[in-house]
Amino acid sequence: MNKIITKWYKARNPSWHNNPHLICLGGIVALSFFMNFYLIGNTGFGNAYYAAAIRSMTQSFHNFFFVSFDPAGVVSVDKPPVGMWVQAIFALIFGYHGWAMLLPQALAGAGSSLLMYILTTKYFGRLAGLVAALAFALTPAAVVASRNNTMDMQLVFVLLAATWYLFKAIEKEKWRFLFAAAVLIGVGFNVKMLQAYLILPAAAVTYLIFSQEKISRRIIGSIISLVIVLAVSLSWVLAVDFTPAENRPYVGSSTDNTVMELIIGHNGLERLYGRGGSNSRANSSRTRVTPDDGQLSDGNTKKTRIDDTNGGQSSKNINVSKNKSMPQTRGGSNLGANTAGGRNNGTASARSGGGGAGNNIGTAGPLRLWSSNLYGQISWLLVFAMIGILACIRKFNIRRLTVRQGVWFYWVVWLATTSGFFSFAGYFHRYYLCMIAPGLAALVGIGFSAMVRAYRTRDNWRQWLLPLSLIATVTIAAIRVWDYPEVRGWLVPTILIFAAASLFLMAQARAQSQRHLVLAGAAGMAAVSILVGPAYWSLTATLYVPENITMPYAGPELASGTVTPGMTPNQTAFDGADGATLSLEKYLVANYSQGTYLVVAQRANDVADFIVDTGLPAVAYGGFLGSDNAVPLDRFKTLVTSGKITYFLASSRSGGSGSELSTYVKENATLVDASAYGGSGNSQLYVFDQNVADYLK
Repeated sequence: MNKIITKWYKARNPSWHNNPHLICLGGIVALSFFMNFYLIGNTGFGNAYYAAAIRSMTQSFHNFFFVSFDPAGVVSVDKPPVGMWVQAIFALIFGYHGWAMLLPQALAGAGSSLLMYILTTKYFGRLAGLVAALAFALTPAAVVASRNNTMDMQLVFVLLAATWYLFKAIEKEKWRFLFAAAVLIGVGFNVKMLQAYLILPAAAVTYLIFSQEKISRRIIGSIISLVIVLAVSLSWVLAVDFTPAENRPYVGSSTDNTVMELIIGHNGLERLYGRGGSNSRANSSRTRVTPDDGQLSDGNTKKTRIDDTNGGQSSKNINVSKNKSMPQTRGGSNLGANTAGGRNNGTASARSGGGGAGNNIGTAGPLRLWSSNLYGQISWLLVFAMIGILACIRKFNIRRLTVRQGVWFYWVVWLATTSGFFSFAGYFHRYYLCMIAPGLAALVGIGFSAMVRAYRTRDNWRQWLLPLSLIATVTIAAIRVWDYPEVRGWLVPTILIFAAASLFLMAQARAQSQRHLVLAGAAGMAAVSILVGPAYWSLTATLYVPENITMPYAGPELASGTVTPGMTPNQTAFDGADGATLSLEKYLVANYSQGTYLVVAQRANDVADFIVDTGLPAVAYGGFLGSDNAVPLDRFKTLVTSGKITYFLASSRSGGSGSELSTYVKENATLVDASAYGGSGNSQLYVFDQNVADYLK
């Protein structure tokens, strides 16, 4: 009886040592979290625009709900709420720290790797699932997005959860699973807007073709699901747009103060067709600089925040103490010639392709993803995945379609849709490419398993796809890596040696009768060969990214200390002098009075650092782009006369010096001598003193 009970218990409670695939899975998930979170403190607060919004959101429910950029609730950020709500909740739980805001993305990245295993293993086996999870965990774009305070990796996680429910709906023929998938896609829309809809073609076509329900039920279910997607997607949008404008922040980066226009314009058509002349406007606030020593920050320079420790009271008695490393050079005039490995990343030609200066996304076209700036972020395994698709192609009996076929088809459409979009989109950042990663990783895992099986069984022409895919993948990888002198001396030989060892073992496996173990070794060598490149690229994003950057990416130049356009510190010195921002901040805090704005400026990046450091109401009347009309001139005058606005910062980066508002400031405010706050005069600080305010009344 004891033996029977023991056998029954072990069957239902498998131990780790009896299930090596679980050990491998645990190692992959741990590796993913390590890549995503190790040395995360060196990243600082990430993108200061979003970091400032999170601090503002933690100060009141009003700011939280409307994702206000500033504590005063004047203008919102240009993103939907869910991803930022999650970050704000983490900040409320763990305190306002950079790592607390980055933790949700790191967890989402590791969770997505686990979901890749779950979604693949059930239909294609453990080998396919493990390879898919590992390929996702080591995709550079996924690692970069997981270490950033943008919301892309949260979106990927939500969409993978929706995928699980979709597969369940096809398998169980239950509408409740389909509707759950629709709800999650709607939630994804509220994480990153239209980017979530990139999976809709795959979801809709897969369900309509591969569900075993009657065609009438499939159509009705699809229509209801679409309604659910739209209802969930637009729930927050309508709540904001139907709130009177005077009771909420101005919708940042919109032209008419509505979220609907933000969806269609800034976060919609501009992404597809590009921003044209507005590209420079969108990027001019992100001045490219090199830190004091000409190298990327090693993370040893820390920044201590100025905390509003007295609960919103006057901050004149706040102890201001921090050591802030500030850059010496401005404008990036020396960066155009600053190259890594002979690559002139700062030239106009390198930046001309559709994305605007600093994005380095190349020229739109079918080969864009193979360009030097994008290949290292996502494309290492594209050829392998496409050859793997050939290994899985079989004749489909339309009357006997299976869930397994539907799952494979879903990933093919996911990869085709996302790759096609980013090949031709007019404007995006390189870390957006993490949207390609799930479809790519799944097809790599499925294709790898299928090609190994075809080679073992000598399945006609398919048996040659494994060595063919390996040769093609490592050849392209070696060519791309060769462009980087700093790593080609060891990385190219590593790729080629493991590939050669794999091919040798494949040949040995064909010559031996007991070939399974040898073929397993060949498969392992092949996996190392194709993954060592993306693994190193991902590691650079883990080890070498400096503090407080926007538009992050991965690549060996980070380790070499070469600053390239697109890896830009948020907070450049306002006048190029070390410590100028800190000096100005101290001056403003020392002269702050409760109930007023700390300072008003045109662009969000002109005041984001002040919000991050102090939590005080610094206001950017022009929003992120500087073109918002969040504070019209009449309202501005009212705020001045009421004493709400005391200081106005006219940054040299903001432009707009000919606007009515800036003219009004120059005519009615007093220019503060730059020596009063340690500045050199490139940025001009104006003060509306009380006498002037009384006179204007």
